[in-house]
Amino acid sequence: MSTDIADIAVKGGVLVNSQGLGKSDIFIKNGVVDSIETGKSKRSADKIIDAAGKFVFPGIIDAHMHPVYADRIDTLSQAAVHGGITTLIPFIGAIKAWGKTGDLFDALNDFIAEGEQNSIVDFGIHCSLCHDDLETIDTVLPKIVERGAISFKGFMAFSKRGMKLEDDEHMKLMELIAKNGALYAVHAENGTVVDYLQDRFIAQGNHGPEFYAPSQPNIAEADAVFRILSLAQVIECPMYLVHLSAYESLEVVRLFKKWGAPTLYTETCTHYLTLTDEEMKKRGSLAKVGPPLRMKRDVEEMWQAVSDGLIDVIGSDTAGHLIKAKEPLMEQVFKAPSGIPGQEEMFTITYDEGINKGRITLPRLVELFCENPARIFGLYPQKGVIQKGADADIVIFDPTAPHTIRAKNLHLKVDYSMYEGRKCLGAPALVMQRGKILMKKGELKVDPGRGRYLPGNL
Repeated sequence: MSTDIADIAVKGGVLVNSQGLGKSDIFIKNGVVDSIETGKSKRSADKIIDAAGKFVFPGIIDAHMHPVYADRIDTLSQAAVHGGITTLIPFIGAIKAWGKTGDLFDALNDFIAEGEQNSIVDFGIHCSLCHDDLETIDTVLPKIVERGAISFKGFMAFSKRGMKLEDDEHMKLMELIAKNGALYAVHAENGTVVDYLQDRFIAQGNHGPEFYAPSQPNIAEADAVFRILSLAQVIECPMYLVHLSAYESLEVVRLFKKWGAPTLYTETCTHYLTLTDEEMKKRGSLAKVGPPLRMKRDVEEMWQAVSDGLIDVIGSDTAGHLIKAKEPLMEQVFKAPSGIPGQEEMFTITYDEGINKGRITLPRLVELFCENPARIFGLYPQKGVIQKGADADIVIFDPTAPHTIRAKNLHLKVDYSMYEGRKCLGAPALVMQRGKILMKKGELKVDPGRGRYLPGNL
């Protein structure tokens, strides 16, 4: 037990980690956790934060978001803080549609500079790959890994956007990624099936939102998951499957785990745990996301997978567009951009749906949002846990705080929410990063530019 004076003490709260929960006092010095003490500690601190009646979580990590559309890292990080998120791991790329020129290494360095200038919170980086990257990838990828970006994303769909990679290209990337000790994240949908069905619907004059989900059926996702895991098993490449949405895909993952697949991590998103295709029929292109929102059975099966441990991470997959960019909402769904907002709501809605409805436990919630993403992407134990030596990234969460989600998020440019009008119970009361209070009672306490780039450790 330490006896020297700490900078800050968080007292009286219920500390939650992946192993359990209990009353503990957290003492912080020089921006890191200096000690955790139970019972009547005699240690003092210059500043006392009363967390009585509240949960104390590690800072939340959003491991899947896209700061390249209506909102970038500046506004997204502000929204993140209000939702309890203290670390972002966005996808960036040298993709012309995202306004980037140069190679992937240039895009990485450009984003690090942008983030360090504009982000409120700390951030890592995933790199998205497309055809244009393949020419120089043998020399560029090792430099990127050395710079600390240790996860790469490939696509099995979106040929019309120049993003779909063929099997041999995936295998080449897998060999290079595995050789450099990195991780391959894949958007798994059978792009040939999707393109064929969408072209057929368009030719038939079926442009409405009710045709969007049928154009990207569950089986297209499950087939792609099977194929990409088969390739990964041949190459022995570590894999991260992003935004799983279909219950059939879960069966494929179970099968490969039974077969002894190489390192395999899985992710789903808050909207696949809370929304169904009915939103598409009600809201049109505002609900367009890839993969599409599924049916009630998929939602229930996904929750079961979350509870059972088959899903490792929950992310937001934030990719928000303005309403005007999605219009006309009901007449031309295939022409509208894909992606929905969800940064600030990610944790609080999953908490409300998961904890308040008894679907999962608090330690499991911390695994999904804190510890697992930190471990998978090389940030643990600096992030993802409250223990001695870790960054003092702390969320004091009030489980009794009611709030209603508004249509317009005050911190974003995106002008709608998929959860408008939803009443939730439980919200962050205070958010701290590296011992500095970022948000208290809904008020932002810091300026942009405080965020640091976090190189991942292999």
